[in-house]
Amino acid sequence: MTCPPQSLLLADGSVGRSSLVVVLAEDERQQRLIRRYLYRLGLGPHDIRAMPLPSGRGSGEKWVREQYASEVKNYRARSVHAKTALVVAIDADTGQVDRRLRHLREALAHAGLDPRANAEAITHLVPRRNVETWILCLSGRQVDEVTDYSQSSDVEGLIVPAASTFFEWSRVNTTPRVYCVQSLLSAIPEIRRLE
Repeated sequence: MTCPPQSLLLADGSVGRSSLVVVLAEDERQQRLIRRYLYRLGLGPHDIRAMPLPSGRGSGEKWVREQYASEVKNYRARSVHAKTALVVAIDADTGQVDRRLRHLREALAHAGLDPRANAEAITHLVPRRNVETWILCLSGRQVDEVTDYSQSSDVEGLIVPAASTFFEWSRVNTTPRVYCVQSLLSAIPEIRRLE
């Protein structure tokens, strides 16, 4: 069962259903988790545009940082005329979540753009260590944010139910389970920026 479409706050202060959500992610698993979450939010495939993933085996997080300012600029231009949102997913890897968020702020400053405003539907999702940590946590597994779970063999089959759990945990007045890792807990108010 899908929920009714959610509303987004536009730059002019009006509220309405999103006509486009752009997903800027560093890998396919991040994209799939976000896409499945957005489906639960009531959006359809035509409402979501996933940016092409970086080619080769280079640094996905670096690619996201390099694309970020351009996508924020595009979001701001589009949001004046159409309901839009930008979801950015970038792993913290072995560093801290705040470090990745600082990198995103610096990318905007370097491009001469204003910082992200509170009313903007720009969501920053920063799993620590990687998105597999979140997928396993959302599936009820006890995980930590130090261990690399990227090679876990059962992660692929857990993405859809994990996205459903993320949706449930992000509802107002819902308390995530006690085993929820800190970076995922921090993502809940972030993902609510889409509503």
